[in-house]
Amino acid sequence: MNKITDELYESFKKNLESVDGSCVRTSKADLGKTLADVLTKAGIKDTTIVETPLFKEAGVVDALKAAGITVYTDHIRLHAETVKGGITENQYGIAELGTMVQGRDNIDERVVATMAERYFGVVKGSTIVPTYDDMFDLLSGLPQIPDFVGFISGPSRTADIECVSTVGVHGPLTLTAIVVDDE
Repeated sequence: MNKITDELYESFKKNLESVDGSCVRTSKADLGKTLADVLTKAGIKDTTIVETPLFKEAGVVDALKAAGITVYTDHIRLHAETVKGGITENQYGIAELGTMVQGRDNIDERVVATMAERYFGVVKGSTIVPTYDDMFDLLSGLPQIPDFVGFISGPSRTADIECVSTVGVHGPLTLTAIVVDDE
């Protein structure tokens, strides 16, 4: 995949914001600092994080700890329900929907994305495709489709029979996408 263009990023951001999500763009080198800043501004004092090679390379856990944030990288299920923040790396994004796509078999990533009060999803800009159809072309071209593929579009919301909308009933109250310029 290629480096994300400004136009593709703006489309992703606009469409995520249209469903009450927020979006920040950063470099790989500044990922740890950016996450620390975003969590601090949101008042997050503790978080779970599923470490990935990207997070390790960018020093994310150290940056969060340096900002005074308590970080849990193991026993995710034990902490996911009680911490205020949750951070995972998503494998893909869809610009026309402002959607992040989880595409791995790691259960901890799903737990963090659905149980944290405030979810922070990181996605490499090079993995954001323009359209929904492009995503299915990409997934169908994989050597093996993961056992789980989840689409994350904005904070959790539901409505009752009288169409009264409620946010955060079955998942995070807020969702922030961190788009990393990686190539």
